[in-house]
Amino acid sequence: MVETGRRRRWTDDKKLRIVLESLRTPRAVSSTARRHGISRSLLLIWRRSFEASTGDSERPKPAFVPAMVVDEAAAPDVPLHQAAKW
Repeated sequence: MVETGRRRRWTDDKKLRIVLESLRTPRAVSSTARRHGISRSLLLIWRRSFEASTGDSERPKPAFVPAMVVDEAAAPDVPLHQAAKW
């Protein structure tokens, strides 16, 4: 059970150890947070902060896809199955 009502201070070193422990195995956030007596949401905040500071390039970043709006009369007469190859 996660205790509430008091504020604790965590050293950066301790936070890093907890984050790395949670990253070791998939789906280990809740169990790691419970083991260290912190909330799952706090651990997720620490993980996001860690990923931002390390420049985690493995995770795809959100991006916009370019789109072009054309008039139907001006559009080439291409069957839909071929249009997907553009």
